[in-house]
Amino acid sequence: MTIRTSTHELLVRQGYKLIDDAWSLSGRLTYDHNDDGTHEFIASLAKLLRSLGWETHPNILRAFRHPIIADEVIEIEPGGAETSGHFLHYAKVGKSCHSPNGSG
Repeated sequence: MTIRTSTHELLVRQGYKLIDDAWSLSGRLTYDHNDDGTHEFIASLAKLLRSLGWETHPNILRAFRHPIIADEVIEIEPGGAETSGHFLHYAKVGKSCHSPNGSG
């Protein structure tokens, strides 16, 4: 089982829903979650991701990297002021992680 597959399964078990699978086209998966991306929520998610080898990214806020697959990153995008929930982007490094259409 690949790290990406294991990570996908972990995210789905935690309530994430895959809403945009653009991996083949642009190296990005986008997930949605109904809970707000609070500090406590992200800390809990970080603990779960560590079980698969992910670590907090040293340079990107609300992001994780994996030492084995250094060209991939997970980023948390909080929902806007008038929305609840948050997005999670699993992407190749260098790909836009802030909008499903890749516009940044």
